[in-house]
This record gives sequence, C-alpha cells and structure tokens, in this order.
Amino acid sequence: MSTSNIKARHYSALASRLKSLQANLSETENQLDLMADQLKSMARLGVGCGSQFMAVSRLLDMELQSTQLQEHSQPQSHNQSTSQVHAQNPGENSVVSQ
Repeated sequence: MSTSNIKARHYSALASRLKSLQANLSETENQLDLMADQLKSMARLGVGCGSQFMAVSRLLDMELQSTQLQEHSQPQSHNQSTSQVHAQNPGENSVVSQ
C-alpha cells in the first residue's frame, strides 16, 4: 500500500467520524432545546403548585382559628352550667356529665 492510499483511507474514516459527530451534536442541540422548553413548563407547574399550597394553607389556618374559637367558647358555657348546678345543689358531690 502506498502512502497516499493510507492517507486517503484515514481521511475517509475521519470524514465519516466527523459526520457522525455532527449528527450527534445536532441531536444534542435538539434535546437541549426540548429540555429548555420543559424547564419553562416545570417552572409554571411549580408556581401553580405553590399557589395551591398557599391557598390551602390559608384556608386551613382560617378553619383552625375558627375551630379554636369555638372550643374556647364552649368550655366557658360548660363551666357556667356546672357552677349553676353546684349552686342549686351545694350538698351533693355528684359528677355532672354532658
């Protein structure tokens, strides 16, 4: 084999590998563009989920506060009715249950 044939074969193999590399780089570029679009969508999804979480958290806080207010008002009325029963029957040591 002559030197020129060896060089031609090497150049041919190099050209083939460069074409393959170019195809792979093109595919990588397409995949990166797709990833960038998906990241934008994920950011919007994250904002939506965060908004829902904040809304539900606020509703639960309001419900918890109203429940606590109701619980604080009920023992006072229970204490008043218990003291009224003890005032009516001061000699009895019975337990009043509701």
